Amino acid sequence: MNPTTEIPKIKVISTAKACEILAEHGMKTTQNKLGLGLQQRVYPFGVAIKMTEWVYEIYENLLLDWIRERSTTESEVTT
Repeated sequence: MNPTTEIPKIKVISTAKACEILAEHGMKTTQNKLGLGLQQRVYPFGVAIKMTEWVYEIYENLLLDWIRERSTTESEVTT
């Protein structure tokens, strides 16, 4: 048996999909802002690679973990 077959696949999502997921969890942002955050290494859930243009790899599992670390329950939310 090949040991690499036991490792799950990496799911990379677009900046548009990442913005949708973030919005579903209460953080409104734009693709531009998200891209700049990746370029500046503000967000730890993806990478920005400078080619002819900037390209982004956003790892869905890391994004979801990042959201979980910052999320609050309804009882924790104050207005």
